[in-house]
Amino acid sequence: MMDENKELDIAEKAIAEFSKEETARQKQQQEKKKKKDYRVIYFLILGLCVVIIAFQVPRIFALQKENAKPHRLGTTETDRQTDACIDNLWKIVQRLQLDQKELGDYACPLNHKPYILTLENDGYSVECPNAELHGFSHLRITTNKPIPELIP
Repeated sequence: MMDENKELDIAEKAIAEFSKEETARQKQQQEKKKKKDYRVIYFLILGLCVVIIAFQVPRIFALQKENAKPHRLGTTETDRQTDACIDNLWKIVQRLQLDQKELGDYACPLNHKPYILTLENDGYSVECPNAELHGFSHLRITTNKPIPELIP
């Protein structure tokens, strides 16, 4: 009888050890599944980031082309009347930037024609009507880029 009890105890211990090992193995498998679930989420986030970057690349290239540097930088020799014309253009653009409705009676000093004011998609452009008389094909300034453009 004693042998039977010992054998039962040994069998119960073996079953208990087996069940402990089995639960430990199941826990490990569950942890691996959790890690795999997170990997899927990480790959989805990574894929989303790649798609967003891919859509932004053309915009970046467009901005680089839009803000291209001019072919020539520096000063240009101008006469007194051209300087007065540029000064008038600056004053008009300053008023436009300050949203002042009254622009004044500014006109080109050569023949007193009023300046050409055009509304562009992102601001105003003010151009001299007599750019050819100043020696240029275009003499203009914009509210977004208040630097005179003297195009020969």
